[in-house]
Amino acid sequence: MSEGPLLLDAFPRQWEAAHERNVPGRVPTVVYYPGARRDGGHDGTWLRIVPAAGDPWTGVFSSDNLPGRLNVVASWPDPHVVFVAAGGSPYLVDARDPDRWWRLERPGTRRFEAVGALALLLDEDVLAAYDAQGLAWESDALGPAEWLGVLDDEVHLRSGDTLHRVALRHGRTTREAASW
Repeated sequence: MSEGPLLLDAFPRQWEAAHERNVPGRVPTVVYYPGARRDGGHDGTWLRIVPAAGDPWTGVFSSDNLPGRLNVVASWPDPHVVFVAAGGSPYLVDARDPDRWWRLERPGTRRFEAVGALALLLDEDVLAAYDAQGLAWESDALGPAEWLGVLDDEVHLRSGDTLHRVALRHGRTTREAASW
């Protein structure tokens, strides 16, 4: 049985989160996503969210749980935002106000990396960088690429026998033949 998504401290945050089954007692506010509904919704990932200031609440995030897709709860460049990926398009929710939420239209997200002040999301075709204000940049189309790592000020990815170097500052993508 899966323990649910991994909890990842990627950035400083102003909230706490735990899998609901691991927290004693109940809270009066249960919010179902997508929609931020209070009258029920689809089952999914149950998280107890406790903002630094304010009342705790439980978020139920509809989950696709598709193999190879991202399954993680993480801090975000905005310290009040909770990032929740449960196998489909990731959610961003303001921990202080569960009615302030967004869905990132990246259903194929496979990887989350924190690099400096950027949250990097790799999906089936593109590397996207987000900062505290939102989308900072997107790479050129990469095709199905494998994450190799960060070297100096670039992200290195491999797709077949092509090396993609994506500049962290602006997302400009350089391609070259992989030498290995």
